[in-house]
Order: sequence, then C-alpha cells, then structure tokens
Amino acid sequence: MDGPANLTLSPSAVLIHVEGNVPWRWRKGSGGNYVAICDALRITLQARSYQELMDDIADSLDALLKDLLESNEFDQFMHDQGWRLLAPIPARPKDVKFDVPFSIVPLAMVGADDSQRVFHQ
Repeated sequence: MDGPANLTLSPSAVLIHVEGNVPWRWRKGSGGNYVAICDALRITLQARSYQELMDDIADSLDALLKDLLESNEFDQFMHDQGWRLLAPIPARPKDVKFDVPFSIVPLAMVGADDSQRVFHQ
C-alpha cells in the first residue's frame, strides 16, 4: 500500500504533502495482532487489524514530523532523509497534517539480507 491510510482533517487543518517514501515491513503476530516495523525510522507499531495498522502508520509519521517541527529539528531531518515538501509549511503551523507516502511489504517477503522478494498477485 502506498500513502497514508487515514487523512481525516479538521476544517482548519492544512494538508502538507511530503515527497519521500518510508519502507515498512509487517506481519501478523502469534497473538493475532498486526505488527509493522520501520527500520529506517526505528519505529515498531502494533494494531488489532491491518486497516488499523495502516492508520497507525500514517498517524505516527504525522506525529513524528509535528514533533520535529516543534523542536526545530524538522529541516535537518527532512534533509537527512532526502525528503522534501511539495508545498511550504504555513507561517503559523498550528493545525497541519503531514501526508507521507509509505510502502509496506509482508515480513515474509523480505529476505535474510533485507532484500525484498518479488511478490506477484
């Protein structure tokens, strides 16, 4: 799946699109929950359903960028990741929502060397 799953915005929110791609791997755990791992950002998430996992990924990327914006680490992080904004952040970024594209592959599709195997549907 590419792109965030949950883009519900408040009426005053500004959607900020990011050019980049965050790779995630997922699997269904033995307890029935879904787990997603993003090695690049060192984030692991767990959810009760696949759809909830997709929403949580989008929400966590949004929260990460908001935190970085508030701590004045945003520009350096974006540079380090090789990402860029498709439009500028408003001068008063009170109510923004970051749209960060991500890709997700089943953990079983990732080889021992972390290379992705081809998956045909």
